[in-house]
Amino acid sequence: MQETIGNTTYNWTDVTGQFADLCHNLNIGEVVRDRDFTLFEAMTALELMDPKMDGGMSIKNHFQEQKQGNRILTLKQLIEKNLLKISSFTSIELIHLFDQLLSTFHMWLDGHSLALTLFTCVYLHDIPIIDDYHLRTICYTFIKLIDYIRERILLKAGLFEEEDFSGTLTYNFPFYRDMIKDQTCLTDLKKCEDELNKRLRSLKHQTDLNQLDINATQQLIYRIRFLRLFFGLTLKFNEANEKTGEQTYLNSEEISKTLKQIDEILQLIRPSHILEDETTKTDDSTELIIPISLLTDISRSFDPYYNYRQLPPAFNRFIRQLILPSFVYTSLTNLCHQLRKMLEITDKRTLKHSFEFFLEYSTNEKPSLFIRSLLLLSYLPSVQGCLLSSRKIFGQISFAEQVKYEIRLFIVPPLLTLKYITIDNETLNYSENFFQRACVPFSNLFYSLCNNRARTREKLSNLLDEFSVLQDESEKLDQWLHKYFLQHILQANLSTVNHQALLLIEKTSYFFQFILHWTLLIMEYYLLMGFDLSLYSKRELYDVYFYFAQIILFTHVNVYKTSTNILNTTVPFLVQLNQKQQQMNKNQINNVFIQQLNSLIQQHTNDDPLQDLTNDNSSTQKKNKKKNLNGIIPPNIEYHEQEFLITNGHLSMSTATHRCLKALEIEQRLKFS
Repeated sequence: MQETIGNTTYNWTDVTGQFADLCHNLNIGEVVRDRDFTLFEAMTALELMDPKMDGGMSIKNHFQEQKQGNRILTLKQLIEKNLLKISSFTSIELIHLFDQLLSTFHMWLDGHSLALTLFTCVYLHDIPIIDDYHLRTICYTFIKLIDYIRERILLKAGLFEEEDFSGTLTYNFPFYRDMIKDQTCLTDLKKCEDELNKRLRSLKHQTDLNQLDINATQQLIYRIRFLRLFFGLTLKFNEANEKTGEQTYLNSEEISKTLKQIDEILQLIRPSHILEDETTKTDDSTELIIPISLLTDISRSFDPYYNYRQLPPAFNRFIRQLILPSFVYTSLTNLCHQLRKMLEITDKRTLKHSFEFFLEYSTNEKPSLFIRSLLLLSYLPSVQGCLLSSRKIFGQISFAEQVKYEIRLFIVPPLLTLKYITIDNETLNYSENFFQRACVPFSNLFYSLCNNRARTREKLSNLLDEFSVLQDESEKLDQWLHKYFLQHILQANLSTVNHQALLLIEKTSYFFQFILHWTLLIMEYYLLMGFDLSLYSKRELYDVYFYFAQIILFTHVNVYKTSTNILNTTVPFLVQLNQKQQQMNKNQINNVFIQQLNSLIQQHTNDDPLQDLTNDNSSTQKKNKKKNLNGIIPPNIEYHEQEFLITNGHLSMSTATHRCLKALEIEQRLKFS
């Protein structure tokens, strides 16, 4: 039996009859097992014999429907047979091809394979062969767009597993990396736009006006402008300096302007709609109606089975119908809204504010993998060969510095507050090792929050183990620093100023309180996500509310009480200690950690509750010091009190809920069956 596939002819031998005869000689339950025939080969054989798992069966049915013989024609073969053209495209044809490519691009972003989406367009397999400048530029741009998103965004973020997203497999498709650069595509698109504008002006000045051609040219200009703006917008994310290789700072103002332009263009674009029955008349002005007779020359431009032989044995995933352009453009409008909302992360200057934004954004916006990857790379830009914990926040601030600053804001430890003390090498190394160790779980926290909801909860459970280890390390650091600072305070002869503050400093575990605070935040979110994902049965609700209220929230309330008490009591004492040592050291800052944090403190002087401890020379600061010395509350105590009230409210509600559930169960008014 002969079969021709492409340019190759195969001579097949039917062994079905021989195989059946041999099987008749076997006893019931007996199998022939070769030494090299393992369970893997057996399962593979079963999959190959299953028509649903065999791509060849699907393509055979497709060939029978198309009545074209058992073969796929390449782009060159289609051109030779005059089944597809490569030049003199009309505006209508270019609009149809553009909308089809955009639909496949949208489906690729949703997780479908490149072989089943963009590369079902036969033009993309050999773009240089296309004579038409506009189509060639459009095809190159889509190729460069998916290549940049794949290489610089999706793979750099690494927020997906194989079962979540299969769009990173390239199947050896051409990406023309050496032939054309990203900026060349933007320049060519601008040239296309200018040329089409000239054509549009000439069409409007013709005596016999063809309104369909004028509208189509105008719509094509809008689409090319959109592609240019969208590609330029994508290149601004996770952009690296060509000379140094370092990440450039995300310019949110420039991106916002581009998003505004894209929004305006999307409002002008009318999605194409193919009219198969040309006798039907429609007055819908929101869509661009295209009679199917105008697309005869490009009817073979998309083939869902073009790459079927490159796909592994799997269930039938062939996409017979693309998403409608009207839905695609609506989704792009929503994507721009999500990007605009995402840019608000650049205003979040503390870990707590960033954490709250990540939670709110992932809960309310339900972002796709593409948006979640952009969010992570906007907050923690990727550098070549750089670990997640070594990345800098917004490409500028190291995680170690941010953690130090966060601890300083939260609970005012003497290590990060007293400017004029000299820290010995042993204490310095001990403390610095702790801060570096803390970078890993904190960076993993923000990475976990950018995964999909189910995987985020799974990763948070593993993250809690890391924070528990960090709690032990923080407790050891506190014990070490207690002895060290008490000795320095006594040497400064300030032990008689405030016995209560001195006693509090001696007994407070500063770093342990801070790590416990973050551990409780993660535990709260972990439990609440169980409700969001509907993981709890009715029978578990009482236990969940009890644990949430009496263990987590109750402990968290105590943490806020402790930190507020420390701020009220020790800040004036530390101010006096700084003043005393300032006179002795003549304004020379000896604390290495304060020197490291100086740039951060100066950037956020308005938000820093301890600015009185950092700038001692200005007259306004001296006035503020007098107020603090008189016992007036530092600014961030208000924030602590707000958080305390919110947490206490959650505690009351959760306590009431679990009591109500228990009462209903006792009265047999609530059944769990």
